[in-house]
Amino acid sequence: MGTMTQFLKDSLANLYRGAILFYRKKGTTLASSSSFYALISCVPFVLLLVRGIGYFLGNLDRTQKYLFIIGSQFFPDIAPQLLMKVQELIKGPLFAGTNFTILNFFVLIVSAITFLNSIWMGIFFITEDKSILSLWRILKGFVIIAMTLLMLGMIFLLPPIIIFLIKFLQSNYLTRFIYDNFDLLRPLISYLLKINLKKSYWLHSNTLHISVLILYFTILYRWLFSWKIHMREAFVAAMAFTFSVFIGKSLFWVYIYYVRTGLMRNYGDLYTSVMGVIWLFYLMCFFFYGACVCHVYRERRELGVAK
Repeated sequence: MGTMTQFLKDSLANLYRGAILFYRKKGTTLASSSSFYALISCVPFVLLLVRGIGYFLGNLDRTQKYLFIIGSQFFPDIAPQLLMKVQELIKGPLFAGTNFTILNFFVLIVSAITFLNSIWMGIFFITEDKSILSLWRILKGFVIIAMTLLMLGMIFLLPPIIIFLIKFLQSNYLTRFIYDNFDLLRPLISYLLKINLKKSYWLHSNTLHISVLILYFTILYRWLFSWKIHMREAFVAAMAFTFSVFIGKSLFWVYIYYVRTGLMRNYGDLYTSVMGVIWLFYLMCFFFYGACVCHVYRERRELGVAK
């Protein structure tokens, strides 16, 4: 209990130090730069994800629809039209009948690297670690793309796999045999038998998606910092990013509620796009804040402060 209390105190202290570092390193400027590159590379990046996952699932239309459903969880309800516009933009090249080849897949990857390179530059300005600017960052960009495809694949495949396994266990004679003969496993079997798949909150809410995303950003943050921080420290940064996103969605709605009239008067039909760009900027701020938290952990560890 004492260890957990100390961990929470250290986490809160480092989250505060991360906020100070974010301010000192001009995190908002870094987020602005990455937001610009995200805008010019979002279409090829989304195309890459849809083609990469759709290649294995064999259904591009279903893949792109589900991918945008997942993406909508990161955007406030005030501006869903932005994702719809991006979805319309990728439908043309996605269903134009062009054969899937290694060459066009490689072209999409190179286009996506533009955005990832801005991420590397942002982390360099935070850490001042020149090794980040080596040519290895290009190869690391490929790894990030592969990790993203794997993470999205997990989000796609885990729900049906879990449902299949639970149904199998609930209707299998071996389950009944284990229940009758192994007292130690009886509570677990009883829990599995009582699961109602149609009403399961965990399976039908965003809880599973959020869990996978936290796992993804935990691994990503730790890998971005060359494994020089512990997994629990990367987990704190991933949690900071994730909670910032979902708390920020509510606060963003309040912000828009008070400035909506002025924005509609000034931007007209571009109002939704402007809202989407502002929110994208906030997402990048949250990401770099998580990176600042990681750097605080890394710096204190190198100084012998962190245990």
